[in-house]
Amino acid sequence: MDRLWTYHYEGAALRDLNGWIDQLRWQRLEPFPKLAGMLLRHQEGILNYCHTKAPFGVVEAVTGKIKALLRRGRGYSNLCYLLLKAQRMASLKTEWVVFLKAA
Repeated sequence: MDRLWTYHYEGAALRDLNGWIDQLRWQRLEPFPKLAGMLLRHQEGILNYCHTKAPFGVVEAVTGKIKALLRRGRGYSNLCYLLLKAQRMASLKTEWVVFLKAA
């Protein structure tokens, strides 16, 4: 499975991923077919990594910032406004936001 993150061509990654999913489906332990189903549902996003190799640390940082934004806002009724707030948060320097909170 480690090879999956080194592919540059989507077809080769798809072949390897599908082979791994087929092996998981025939396992007798219940979590393995469940994992195979989850991989199938997220197959497009996994294969998208062949085109855009974003480091996982960056992805986790962005996800954390969006979750913090959702907690602070206590729910947004307008998706466009939420996306605007997320873009605004991404454009600000983290030190500046922390400084403003401390003041």
